[in-house]
Amino acid sequence: MSLASLCHREIVCVAGQASARKAAEIMRKHHVGALAVTDPQDASHVIGLLTDRDIVVDALALGHSADDCTAASLCHPQLVGVPITSTLQEAIAHMLQHGVRRLFVANADGSLSGLISIDDLIEAIAQELGDLSRTLRVNLEREDARTHVRETAMTPPSLYLVRHEP
Repeated sequence: MSLASLCHREIVCVAGQASARKAAEIMRKHHVGALAVTDPQDASHVIGLLTDRDIVVDALALGHSADDCTAASLCHPQLVGVPITSTLQEAIAHMLQHGVRRLFVANADGSLSGLISIDDLIEAIAQELGDLSRTLRVNLEREDARTHVRETAMTPPSLYLVRHEP
């Protein structure tokens, strides 16, 4: 399974100069936990990834004001991504290697295609496991039906004792 079918194509962005409060408002509005942070000079250029956890742990928990911190100052500047042709296993390996829970997904030309989270991967794996489970069940039902037909054909008719006389 490639990431092309799993990644979220609509990436929600925030400008690097936006406040942490503004970033949090955008996250809430779009029901997302991460934003691509764009270069203030070039909105088509992604400079980092900002998560809800970054805002809480790196700003609020340290006593900084959500209005004084910018998205660029809080975001992870290391852009971690994989090609769109990557498999589920390759994405998991990349997350593990870099210690991240989200990956950018890139087209062959390097342009951004989407974003995939660990939640997306877990959902895909759970679906595959469910399919495997259903396969086992179907196979058991077929075997049961086939075995039952054979047993019925090979079993002699039942004999009943109506009355026993000495």
